[in-house]
Amino acid sequence: MRILAIDTSTWWGSLALVERPEPGGVTVELGMQVGQTHASALLSGIERLLEFAGWSRASLDGYVATRGPGSFTGLRVGLGTITGLGLANDRPAAGVNTLEAIAEAHGPSVAERLVLIGAGRGEMFGARYDPASSPPRVVEGPWVEPPTTILARAQAGPLTIAIPAPGTEVLLDQAGFRHAGIPIAAPPRSVAAAAGRLALATGILREGSAKSLSPLYLRPPDAVLKSSPR
Repeated sequence: MRILAIDTSTWWGSLALVERPEPGGVTVELGMQVGQTHASALLSGIERLLEFAGWSRASLDGYVATRGPGSFTGLRVGLGTITGLGLANDRPAAGVNTLEAIAEAHGPSVAERLVLIGAGRGEMFGARYDPASSPPRVVEGPWVEPPTTILARAQAGPLTIAIPAPGTEVLLDQAGFRHAGIPIAAPPRSVAAAAGRLALATGILREGSAKSLSPLYLRPPDAVLKSSPR
């Protein structure tokens, strides 16, 4: 089974072609630093990926994207892209929890994996996962909280911080994570590849996945909040 997987949940996007029973699952992957929007680079990136792997679009059996939490616009671009590709090519499409995909991308740890994504407005999205299972088993979350609140939570027990992309550690440094001695793992190479592996492992593409194509938001988008009555 061949899958195109997409992660557009943060400013660092990734694409991957994942195949089973290919050893390790990943055939080829591509990371992209996004400027204004994922939309401008996504389709051209997919074409480059397929060309490099020597795959045709017709050879793909399904499409997967991270569904959140994450960037409001980025998630809609990713999910909209795989929904359109699935309809155009008569193939299934599904969304995978971003935090779970990040935990999977980081792999096993000596302690519980605390996955964190910058959420803007001085907050972070997060969830805790067990140290080593694949697919990762959620222990707590997901939630959106200020970094200082998350730090207090992290100090309650041994944890390894898992982040999706370079730059996230700046927020954690500002909140005092490193000063508190809480280890921060290096960002993984491809969250998209992990999302593809999770889709294969869980069988979500076979089971019917319309609900999973809706973005997972932990708070209303900024535009909704600004328009709400005071």
